[in-house]
Amino acid sequence: MLRRGVIGIVLAFASATARADDPPGTGAPVTDAPAPAPAAPVSAPAPAPARPHHRRFELGFVPFIGGNSDVGLGVGQLSSLTRVGDAPGPNSYRWRLDTGTSIAFKHRASGLVVPIQDYYLKLTIPRLRAYPRLRLEFRVAYTDESAVHFRGFGNASPEPDHSRPREDYEFRRQHPNAIAEARYRVRGPWYLALGDVLALNRLDVRPTTVLSDRRTNGSPIERALLAEGFGTHLVELVDLSAQYDTRDREISTRTGQWHSAKVRLSPHLGRALPYGYGRLTLIARGYLNPTPRLSLSARLVGDALFGSPPFYELARVEEYAAIGGGNAIRGVPAQHFYGKAKLFGNVEARTEVLRFCIHGKPMALAVALFVDAGRTWTELTTAHPELDGTGLGLHYGLGGGLRWRQGSSFVVRADVAWSPDAHPIGAYFTAGEIF
Repeated sequence: MLRRGVIGIVLAFASATARADDPPGTGAPVTDAPAPAPAAPVSAPAPAPARPHHRRFELGFVPFIGGNSDVGLGVGQLSSLTRVGDAPGPNSYRWRLDTGTSIAFKHRASGLVVPIQDYYLKLTIPRLRAYPRLRLEFRVAYTDESAVHFRGFGNASPEPDHSRPREDYEFRRQHPNAIAEARYRVRGPWYLALGDVLALNRLDVRPTTVLSDRRTNGSPIERALLAEGFGTHLVELVDLSAQYDTRDREISTRTGQWHSAKVRLSPHLGRALPYGYGRLTLIARGYLNPTPRLSLSARLVGDALFGSPPFYELARVEEYAAIGGGNAIRGVPAQHFYGKAKLFGNVEARTEVLRFCIHGKPMALAVALFVDAGRTWTELTTAHPELDGTGLGLHYGLGGGLRWRQGSSFVVRADVAWSPDAHPIGAYFTAGEIF
């Protein structure tokens, strides 16, 4: 999905509930079953007829086209295939396969460029039959960002000098990656999770860019953050997290809490894995459902890096942009603020305005209002007012959007946000709620 976000104009959609094998039912066995034999004086009763076997799937699919002044014209698709469980309920699915593809085009003086292309495939198995307390998730992705922004480190990084070429504030990063995570329910709502992330990063930084200049002529802290250079490299991250989860459902959560404390460690193994660093991420989430159609949700995220991380991680938290972008502070441009510590929060209200069915599958259309805010610091232990500024220094976004829920397992989100940092607004179109 587009990191800077695009608002999608839905061209067409297909939403279906597919069934395979025998049709579901609760009555008599299948019609081609043999008739029972006449009663006979036997000591054991005749075996009961087998229950009919059936499977049920939910398919969600949305193609889109859209864009904004940052990423240009974007096209792509978001889809989900879910094997629904036999028991009713929002979390009863057996597995879910999500896919997303997107590519953006932009015309510049040098010609047509492709600022970003992104492809991913994710498999979620909420409960293994043999180990019902165990949840598994696997994700493979390839992202090519040819115009990642960098205008400096810190919460008060300066606005670009418009007399310089735009390309001087950009670099390219290609990064195929694979993620695996296992979550185990210890007791009640308490969980432990173990994961692994392996990413191959290829950076292309031209010598005339601000990034190259900061590596050579920057302040001591800037030169230290860029000491490892810009070569191709592997990064492996081992995750360990503790979670408290009382959500009523994973998709379009209405009530409950979901809190997590995650530690990520990257080993330093010579040239093969050149970056040795760690990350601590604390996230608190709460959900309320005061009326049947109104949902309130809030999130607070704190993130700190220690050691020697690659510089591009200073603009991110987990797998998305931190201070800005469609998954953190909407309206603020993504990857414009780099720092080892971040703090941001979101408050959102959603209300369903329309409920309907297509081919027997329940649908819902909702509207949302939200406020997002946060800031970053170059380092957590040392003040750098020349980079971070003084005072509160909050970056924030205000906005609203639409939510289209298909069945029990697929949600499409379209948001528009205003911020003092926006040029002129931020717009986002993606699958899933922001949290």
